[in-house]
Amino acid sequence: MNSRLALSVLIVATLLAPSLASAQVYSDNGWHNDWYESLTITPSGPPDIVFPVQGGASFTDDFGDGRSGGRIHEGNDLIAPKMTLIVAARGGRIVSASLTEPSYGYMLSIAGDDGYKYNYLHINNDTPGTDDGNGGLQYAYAPGIERGVQVIQGQHIAWVGDSGNAEATVSHLHFEIRLPDDSAIDPYPYLNAALKISAYDVAAAKAASPTINSDKGLVVTPGATVYCAPGSLIRTPSISSVYYCGSDGKRYVFPNAQTYATWYKDFSTVKIIAPEDLSKILLGGNVTYRPGVKLVKIQTDSKVYAVDRNGTLRLMINPAIATKYYGALWAKNVADIPDTFFTNYKIGNPVSN
Repeated sequence: MNSRLALSVLIVATLLAPSLASAQVYSDNGWHNDWYESLTITPSGPPDIVFPVQGGASFTDDFGDGRSGGRIHEGNDLIAPKMTLIVAARGGRIVSASLTEPSYGYMLSIAGDDGYKYNYLHINNDTPGTDDGNGGLQYAYAPGIERGVQVIQGQHIAWVGDSGNAEATVSHLHFEIRLPDDSAIDPYPYLNAALKISAYDVAAAKAASPTINSDKGLVVTPGATVYCAPGSLIRTPSISSVYYCGSDGKRYVFPNAQTYATWYKDFSTVKIIAPEDLSKILLGGNVTYRPGVKLVKIQTDSKVYAVDRNGTLRLMINPAIATKYYGALWAKNVADIPDTFFTNYKIGNPVSN
């Protein structure tokens, strides 16, 4: 077996993903010039990405393989079930989001904040549970995803499908990385790096974030006016919401009592301040679960994650791994993150056995 197939699953099906080498294709879809106009930086290093299919996928190094009509495959096909979440491998601006289904299927193109371009093809076109081709944009792109929108790394942008000329194949995401001159590069090594599975030390994760300042990497802003003591807990007399005063002089809110309980045993150190004083302190964001304390999941997905520094979620691939790190009763230590707060977190590398 070719050594390039390491960490991948051999796929029997021959995939017919399109090549996007033709400049005419770009021009016809109105985003060729947008790509160049959106460039503000030149890549200074290799693509640093998160894996674009949530939970992983089966794939081989099929970059450069021949396709029908003499075309060359300019990406990697990531095999996953329909409606699996596609996330932004890198943050940036959406320069193309097909409003009607082209021959090659629904696609997104993102001008990355690192100077590379990332293409996502064969996005879902079916009503969930069917192969009817009538799903439309509702089941293709995540809510709010459209041309011109800025996205962050790891943000949900679409769903895996088999649209366009992938209808006769298994559902998959055709994923591309392109240079500023629009030439394609092989995504395989960067996908493998993103999927690199590593160990997780529960005690070390917790010890590395003794405070919210250290967890978020908050530092003093030179010259900034400070209205609260860094590291203190504050609230007003009439509102129960508790805020953490960061070293940057901003206040960070605890989304719920469960999150608070991973950082503090009680409310004895919370200081009451006047509403007018609180209003002077800018909001910095939400506090995330302390690393190494709880396993978490979102309410609409059964996947379970460990929490690492700065709200990084690391997938527990199976129950055996969860048991290894959190014991036989690990399921009792799983907390639900409301969907509305999931954007406070980002997806990191899965946890190995």
